[in-house]
Amino acid sequence: GNFPDLLLAKGLLSGWRAVATAAKLPAMSVEHLFTQALGLGSPWNVVSCNFDPLAKSLELVIDFERGARFANPETGELCPVHDTVQRSWEHLRFFEHCTTIHARVPRIKTQAGEVKTVEVPWAKPHGGFTLLMEAFLLAMAKVLPVAEVSRQTSVSEDRIWRLIRSRVEEAWKQTDWSSLERLGVDETSTRKGHKYGTVFLQIKGKENARGRGAAKAARLLFFTPGKDQETFSQFAAELKRRGVPASQINEIALDMSRAFIAGAGEHFPNAQLCFDRFHVMKICGEAIEEIRKEIVREHGDLPRGAMWALRGNPENLKEEQRQLREQICKEHGKIARALSIKEFLADMWNYQLREDAEDHFKSVISWCVRSRMKPFIKLGHTLKRHIDGILGYFKNYTTSAAIEAVNGLLQLARRRARGYRTFRNFQAIAYWIAGDLDIQSHLAVTH
Repeated sequence: GNFPDLLLAKGLLSGWRAVATAAKLPAMSVEHLFTQALGLGSPWNVVSCNFDPLAKSLELVIDFERGARFANPETGELCPVHDTVQRSWEHLRFFEHCTTIHARVPRIKTQAGEVKTVEVPWAKPHGGFTLLMEAFLLAMAKVLPVAEVSRQTSVSEDRIWRLIRSRVEEAWKQTDWSSLERLGVDETSTRKGHKYGTVFLQIKGKENARGRGAAKAARLLFFTPGKDQETFSQFAAELKRRGVPASQINEIALDMSRAFIAGAGEHFPNAQLCFDRFHVMKICGEAIEEIRKEIVREHGDLPRGAMWALRGNPENLKEEQRQLREQICKEHGKIARALSIKEFLADMWNYQLREDAEDHFKSVISWCVRSRMKPFIKLGHTLKRHIDGILGYFKNYTTSAAIEAVNGLLQLARRRARGYRTFRNFQAIAYWIAGDLDIQSHLAVTH
């Protein structure tokens, strides 16, 4: 079973030498080849390598040249080596073999008498992985559950989670919010049992993208537990910490949650609230559903399939559903009036100017309150109470497409992972997936 590994171990150097000879390159030692493969430069070199095919491991030892001096990271002065500390890092696998790098990490003594540990070029301080291994694990964790990443790499889940949290939090703290003007707010499920969190997103562009590109039209800025007014206080505090004035936010897209509306009003009084048309049509649909239930209570069950025939838009219904819808409307005037109001409300979104839409919308409200149907009278008062936020749509024609797309990405990750043990883990993955983080520059992968 280990014969191929033994062949690899014995033939590796001769194979490389054959390639070098064919290319008319000078012969290299295995150590020199690994030094180049790792991108190391003076004073660092691979000084030994131990390949164990039985243990399926490769051990590389890196050392610095005798007499080397290293720069003080604060002043740039070259300082002599004071002493060394032995360190080890897990590197990318060499074929199917676990690879570990060992090195004496020098500590320098500055002119001020301070002793400082030198940063090695292949790993971050205090990390247990090389930069390339970190980048590989993070890339996998972006598309796979951590449990699967652990299975494929033989790295424990706890180590992977510590890496994700550390690198994501470091990159998130340095993200630039200075251009933030349009904000999207939504709740998202964090675990079973009606546990929720609130996401705050930067909406990009003049109008949201649709379809597959919708998620790119928004960037996740802040994710916090709960869905109450306090979530806005937490976001406002983070905004202040980053030096972004609350007055810079000129639009907030959100649903009609009283807690969200109160939070937005308290912390961002100058922002135009914008209620997405999806949410407006949703509460209208809920009013129609109440009318349907009233009719069932008064007259008995409606024909099979009635609920879906009444819920859908006429243009999206199948022929048999359209016929059933027409039949129900002929037999029940309440349903016919309710659907007429819904279709009239839907027509409002076709206007280009707020002034024209406002006249139409006021007619909708008037029709609702005069309908003599309790669910629609209630709907009319709700629409009137939120008229400014609903008509706020016509400022930038903001929809919830991008917000819902990001929410969908987070829920897909949660289902794929079958939940997260802690909110902090979910938060880290959320920022990594949807936060547009520049982790690679923080890793500074050059080797």
